Amino acid sequence: MDAMNDIQKIRTQIEQHQAEQEQVLRRTMSVPEMRKLLGLKKTESYWLIHRNFFRTEIIGGMMRIDLESFEKWYANQVKYRKVVGEAPGKELRGKSYSFKEAANILGIHDCDLYDIWKNEKLEYITVDFVRRIPIDIFEKWYANQDIYRKVTHIPTAEELEKDYICLQDAADLLGISREKLAKIARSEEIGRLLDSTICNNKRWITRKSFQLFLNAQNVYHITDDEDKKKESRGLQEKETLSLMVKEYISRQDAAELAGVNVSTVTKWMQSGEFQCTVNEIHKVLRSCFRQAVKWDMMEKNPAVDATVPKAKKQEREIWTAEMLMQALEACDNKMLKIAFHLAFTATLRIGEVLGLTWDAMDISEEAIAANRAYVYINKEV
Repeated sequence: MDAMNDIQKIRTQIEQHQAEQEQVLRRTMSVPEMRKLLGLKKTESYWLIHRNFFRTEIIGGMMRIDLESFEKWYANQVKYRKVVGEAPGKELRGKSYSFKEAANILGIHDCDLYDIWKNEKLEYITVDFVRRIPIDIFEKWYANQDIYRKVTHIPTAEELEKDYICLQDAADLLGISREKLAKIARSEEIGRLLDSTICNNKRWITRKSFQLFLNAQNVYHITDDEDKKKESRGLQEKETLSLMVKEYISRQDAAELAGVNVSTVTKWMQSGEFQCTVNEIHKVLRSCFRQAVKWDMMEKNPAVDATVPKAKKQEREIWTAEMLMQALEACDNKMLKIAFHLAFTATLRIGEVLGLTWDAMDISEEAIAANRAYVYINKEV
């Protein structure tokens, strides 16, 4: 009888333990489940865990994520989105604006709003390395200025597609430049018919007002595809002819042909290694002359039989630890010495070092002691 009681007691304890485990499992999820929920790869999912965005616990030897803390984090960020489910940032959007959202409210570009916040040294918050404006700070600033006005309506993505046309597309339809159409809308009497707004850093015109503009004048009209083809062909012919008659080209022309910026061409000229780009320039010229032959402007492509010099290949010199120590000893600039250390220890390129900001790293003594120090590279200059 005692044995039966013991067995019953053990069974009851097992059932209670299983019930507790099931309850724990219901309020948590595994890392693969979180990865599938957000559509992430393995490395990025563990990066989120490393940043301590939500609580984790070890259950049965496996790491699991607390659902309540996960949903709290999800509602206060906008970078990650569930594959299926509600949009992120519900709580965050209720207490702050992104610079683009605030700019849409004012009908301006977000770069203009960035300049305002920078020049007036106004408060902002940083979420996932992106700056946001607290709503109360925005409303306080708005009440104390008289230059900008809130737009009456911010069009949705569906409304932009259905009821609006962006300024660039409208200019393309008219066969004129974007700048010319903007000048018409800004200064000419007939341009006042164009009802425009700025949304998502683009200027949009209502389709209704664009049609009124077309009907109210006879200077500008929608060009057909044949007109566009003739204009495009004329420009190409002009460019090809200019290449044929030029004996020397400017640094700007050389940069466009080689697909680099002007400063790079200048460096090539100063170092005497400009011939290294001859291969790239030859490819472009050969393509241009091939098109000229197709248009019966030339009988033969002169670039086909051209002798192209071989580029000199130089092996890149990589610093050793001894060379780095010599450079550090010779460096008197404290900030440059820090950059040396950072570039060597984190294996950063020059552009990544120049693009690094304080909000992308945590190298405090507390972080180092807790083994959670990090340097996150998300941009470069």
